Amino acid sequence: MPVPDLRTVDIGGGRVVSYRERGSGTPLVFVHGLGGRSESWTTQYETFSSRYRVVGWDAPGYGRSTPLAKDSPVIADYVDVLARFVDALEIERMHLVGHSIGTVIAAAFHKRHADRLLSLTLAEAVTGSGREPAETQAEMIRAREGELDRMGAAGFAAARTPNSLSPSADPAVVKRAVAFAAAMNVAGYKQLFRALVSADMAGEAVALKVPAMIVAGSDDRSAPPDLVKRIADAFPGMRHHVIGGIGHQIALEHPERFNGLLDALLSEVQQRAA
Repeated sequence: MPVPDLRTVDIGGGRVVSYRERGSGTPLVFVHGLGGRSESWTTQYETFSSRYRVVGWDAPGYGRSTPLAKDSPVIADYVDVLARFVDALEIERMHLVGHSIGTVIAAAFHKRHADRLLSLTLAEAVTGSGREPAETQAEMIRAREGELDRMGAAGFAAARTPNSLSPSADPAVVKRAVAFAAAMNVAGYKQLFRALVSADMAGEAVALKVPAMIVAGSDDRSAPPDLVKRIADAFPGMRHHVIGGIGHQIALEHPERFNGLLDALLSEVQQRAA
């Protein structure tokens, strides 16, 4: 099934956010990672849209979303745009799912706007490097942006994306992932990467106000299971799962495994509310 058509919504101040949406009912909102965008969630639109209003956004600088004005934005800037985005869609409360750096955005949203959430899912969570010295952070940014400038989007995708999947990944899935990554908006990627470098997931960890889970991939080299476990421990009461046989491409590698865990959480929340 193809992904839903791309739409845009005005969030005020001359800014728009692009997104995809399918279904009706309780909102289920997906926040992609550094190499993602609204079309990342192909099987999630298909799996959940018969019961939920499934929405996937494009972060500022991705898709047709207006870039942030700052050259070096921080996570709070993305949280502000996410809040304006769901306001513009007239979403009062939602299930929120974040992937990779999207988990930091989602956790920060929970910290600031927990009353707007029904559940929180952190998929392959990362920590950021906000506790590293400023010069270390600056060097990380210089190195990553230098790679992008030298290789271009296609070369960067070909060099890096295969390592984001499990060593056992189907070659067809790897090929699809590389093609997807090659279509990145480089400027938007750079902005979000700077926010990732300055991010500090530990600073977003607060007592959970809603049912929540965190999911790791057994073969994930960007968010290894032991790292994800430490993040889980920072949120008392967080449910913790490890999916076997996947790397950092949770929406692409054996997506039915992630969808099953998410479905169970959403169904439990729904049953409690009934």
